[in-house]
Amino acid sequence: MAVLAVGVESQMSPSESYTHSATLRSGNILLYWKFNDTHITFEVIGQTTGWIGIGFSPNGAMTASDIIVGWVKNGIPTVMDRHGASSNTYPPLDPEQNIEILGGAESNGWTMYKFSRQIAACESAYDREITSNTEKLIWAYGDADPTGTDLVTGDNHGTKRGVESMYFLQSSGVPTGLPVGPVYNTFEVLATEFTIPSEDTYYNCKLYKLPDFGGKQHIVKWEPIIQAGNELHVHHMIVYRCGDMLENESELGQDASCTSSNMAHFATCSVIILEWAVGAGAMIYPEEAGFPVGGPEDPVYIQLETHYDNPNILSGVRDSSGIRFTYTSTLRKYEIGIIQVGHEVNGLQHLIPPGAESFLSIGHCTDSCIADRMAASGLSNVTAFSVVLHSHLAGRKLRLRHIRDGVELPYLGNDENYDFNYQEARYFNPGVTIKSNDYLQMECDYNTKSRTVMTEGGLGTMQEMCMAFVAYYPKIDLSYCISTVSLFNSWPYLGIDLSKIQKIDNTVGDRLSHFNFTDPAEVAGKTLLEYMSELDWNQQNITNFENFYNSAPQQGFCKPSNQSQSIIQTIVPINITSPYILPVKECLVTSMSKTTTTLSTTSHGHVVKSSRFSYIFLMICLRLFSNS
Repeated sequence: MAVLAVGVESQMSPSESYTHSATLRSGNILLYWKFNDTHITFEVIGQTTGWIGIGFSPNGAMTASDIIVGWVKNGIPTVMDRHGASSNTYPPLDPEQNIEILGGAESNGWTMYKFSRQIAACESAYDREITSNTEKLIWAYGDADPTGTDLVTGDNHGTKRGVESMYFLQSSGVPTGLPVGPVYNTFEVLATEFTIPSEDTYYNCKLYKLPDFGGKQHIVKWEPIIQAGNELHVHHMIVYRCGDMLENESELGQDASCTSSNMAHFATCSVIILEWAVGAGAMIYPEEAGFPVGGPEDPVYIQLETHYDNPNILSGVRDSSGIRFTYTSTLRKYEIGIIQVGHEVNGLQHLIPPGAESFLSIGHCTDSCIADRMAASGLSNVTAFSVVLHSHLAGRKLRLRHIRDGVELPYLGNDENYDFNYQEARYFNPGVTIKSNDYLQMECDYNTKSRTVMTEGGLGTMQEMCMAFVAYYPKIDLSYCISTVSLFNSWPYLGIDLSKIQKIDNTVGDRLSHFNFTDPAEVAGKTLLEYMSELDWNQQNITNFENFYNSAPQQGFCKPSNQSQSIIQTIVPINITSPYILPVKECLVTSMSKTTTTLSTTSHGHVVKSSRFSYIFLMICLRLFSNS
């Protein structure tokens, strides 16, 4: 991820180069960071002459959060390690200050402080480990420094606070520039003076036909173009490959809600080409590979999906943001491919019961499919360089498992705190080798506690998907490697006689509400959705259905670009003989005193203490010596 060129008029620049950055939604706080195997360094810059706080939260609230608060007073920076108490009130100090203050300054109404901490949780009661999951970052700021030496309950942030999702341990080291020599050209996919609706959140979709490239080209870079002034409105953008046959060309260039039923071709736009989210910069592909366009099997139509954030319900805001693509006729050694792995998107077969605190769905990509497609391309392995994990609003935990001969390797993707509104590619550096005898398994853990009806698979946000989009090279002829439990297994388990079911006239698509019972009398006329939703979904029945669903034989679909040549087979879920165990970061801290301070090993190998607590500790030592 390149350092973000912020859209806020800042009088302060970061004190050094960072691999990652973000503009928080307030627009008044800029966050920069970098990390190594053990430590992470943050620089916080805010448009205030008061205090600024950031925190790592399990759920977006202050409760149980790991909080850092800092300010600069009389030229002296103060940064403190705090925690959220049992309610969303004033955060008390941690007994141990497990941070290293690296600097701070004030200038022209802006405040900066910089600190380092270990990635591990060094104080188990109050610190939180920084993980590769989606983290909930909370932030707040005040207009004035504390009147004394510390914050008091009167130092309140009021409405100057917020929460947003973010990846902190995103891989760095990806290419930062294009090779010298080839001739590069660009094309753009942009909104055109789109009026952002006066709604808190809105998903706008638009279809485009790719230009005539005059022959095969390779896209080697893409970058976001965010209209100046709209940085806080454009939350994320996704570009999808759509079906290559468009029946109604009047749909091209039309803005519409992504769930619009009037745009028939939207339903074919399901393969992700790229994804950008707040905080991300340009993506430059590995120097040995490019994304193909202009060839006979390459995309013809694409869709730009833009998530607009409008928390203040402003009206009349127009936007022309989008994506700029850089391409070249100097073709690279490999072509980039994207494999869609997971559960088939099917409203009749992907079923998630209501009222579930947790319900696991699993999709399989078999070693036989991978081996067949690699053999057809004359390959024995490929290199994955990024993955996007994807579900909808009910998704809570997503994981793409990587198994070789029954032994599980490190996850290709894992997020224990998935956020539908913050989806971003996870990059591998170095790339991960996928061999012909590998087996991929996509798992999605859903929460439907607040729902009273069955959740079915589908493209709508209230429907569900369970997918991973794996970007890799060299390209093999494999678009989808997915599976599902057949309705011929799942419906009888739920007490449904398939011979008593009929399709309702004038309904289009595979939805549970489009089928009803003809018999027996007590359910005749009810739709499948009504029947399934009214079943007794107590916790035991949810667990029983989950166990059945994930152990039953599945239909596996191995689909090349020509889907008429797809291989459909019955598969039995793989037995993972040696599951992967996610390592836990070990803290390097040596504690001196639980009530005063903690000696911390910094990223430079030095032992340091927070200056304020060093002073307190020194005073205690002097008093002890004077009394002896």
